[in-house]
Amino acid sequence: MKKIIILFALLISMTISAHSQTGSDYYIPLCVGNYTSFYTPENNTYGARKSVYSIKQTDVIDGEIAYLQEAYEIGDNSPNDTSIFQQFWLRKDATGNILMVAVNMENTGLASDAYIFPVPHLYIPNGYLTLGFSRSFTFGDETMYDTVLSVTATVGQYNNCIQVRETTVTDSVELIEDFYYALSNGLVKIQRLFHREQNHYFTASLTGILAYNCYVGLQDDEFVDENLITTYPNPAKDKVNIDLLDYDKYKTLSIYNVMGVRVITQSINQDKTQVDVSGLSTGVYFIQLSDGNNNKTHKLVIKR
Repeated sequence: MKKIIILFALLISMTISAHSQTGSDYYIPLCVGNYTSFYTPENNTYGARKSVYSIKQTDVIDGEIAYLQEAYEIGDNSPNDTSIFQQFWLRKDATGNILMVAVNMENTGLASDAYIFPVPHLYIPNGYLTLGFSRSFTFGDETMYDTVLSVTATVGQYNNCIQVRETTVTDSVELIEDFYYALSNGLVKIQRLFHREQNHYFTASLTGILAYNCYVGLQDDEFVDENLITTYPNPAKDKVNIDLLDYDKYKTLSIYNVMGVRVITQSINQDKTQVDVSGLSTGVYFIQLSDGNNNKTHKLVIKR
């Protein structure tokens, strides 16, 4: 994911099939503290390592709030080395594209040290939701091509993932990498297929997600008193038990993902309820109780 864009041109899209969401729905919510982590096993060219992509802070860049995404790696053989290999600033535009607005080559974490793009780069464009979408951009003697190979890829428990192939070309093909994005969870797999200097392959698989700070429409005062609702197990795997105090005050129970999409709903008719969550992906969700006029919310973690 080391996209460092200086000059970019040429945008071509082919409309074959599309989803109704936007590019930002396939990226980790841009809120400080959210992160995704990946693990790459050892092979003949790469040592085993954990890679973490996190939203570290906000800064004002060109008059807009932007979020610093930082990435670092921890090798299995060097657990004390947390070398940073990526720092750039992102924001979402009015139509749902994720834009890259600046990059820090020195990895100081300071916006004052960053290169600010004269025109924001479409980092995760809405075009990624369209099968066959392609684009190219050039910096120096390298040209990079993005092509959407699938909008129905399956990665573990994640279905209908977007698969984007990024190809870097100089005089010949230098690098081919596939990135897989899941709805409401963001990047879930990275696969390097080829490298010019020496042929090597690796797959970085998702090991953890924390993305709950951007739950849309949720206010702090909507959180229900912990004495009024008990959930167990939490984190849950396949089923979650919900005990309610004064259950007769509420009519429905719904579960929302971090993007504010309702994924489960059912009526409340007793003080103890069991909900099947086996169809939900690993991540943070919110149980919402409604009496028809007011809502109360409780956090639920799904972990497998």
